[in-house]
Amino acid sequence: MDEVLDAAVDAAAVCGLLVLAEARTTATSDPSTAAELCLTAVSHLALAVALASADLD
Repeated sequence: MDEVLDAAVDAAAVCGLLVLAEARTTATSDPSTAAELCLTAVSHLALAVALASADLD
């Protein structure tokens, strides 16, 4: 079960990082959209933290 949880943490974190990377490339042409993307990344990263701190015992 730990492997599944670890994979979910990794997936959520990678999604958040991909959104942040997109925000970075968008920032020069459209700062408003970049800000929205950063806010979207927060939910992915918060999910990763919540999953990482889950106690299944």
